[in-house]
Amino acid sequence: MPWITLAAVFAASYIRLTRAYMIETMSEDYIRTARAKGVKESKVIRRHGLRAALTPIVTAAGLDLGGLLGGAVISEQVFGLNGLGRLAVNSVVNVDLPVVVALVLIASFFIVIANLIVDILYGVIDPRVRLS
Repeated sequence: MPWITLAAVFAASYIRLTRAYMIETMSEDYIRTARAKGVKESKVIRRHGLRAALTPIVTAAGLDLGGLLGGAVISEQVFGLNGLGRLAVNSVVNVDLPVVVALVLIASFFIVIANLIVDILYGVIDPRVRLS
């Protein structure tokens, strides 16, 4: 249940972002060119449309990791789970500074790794983004 709660909040925004970017992408010239060449519609949508629309969505996913960590704190408190969120709340309440600093370092490490993964995925998703 806690995972569903956290996922539902972010899933709705990703679905709306995907829809908006797909609508924008499907009106591009290269999509019309692919259709004019006779490429199957499913291939046009997957290979050309979705691939181009995924770049901003991957960016949003990388940026949302901080919100996901913050949401985990709330969901752990609501559902009574033991985890980093509960540890963070208890450490702040008990003014346990070394634990708070360690948790901030762990969270920032995960955010940096998520941004690194997003940058690597750019090269996989968009062939125009390559190291030269």
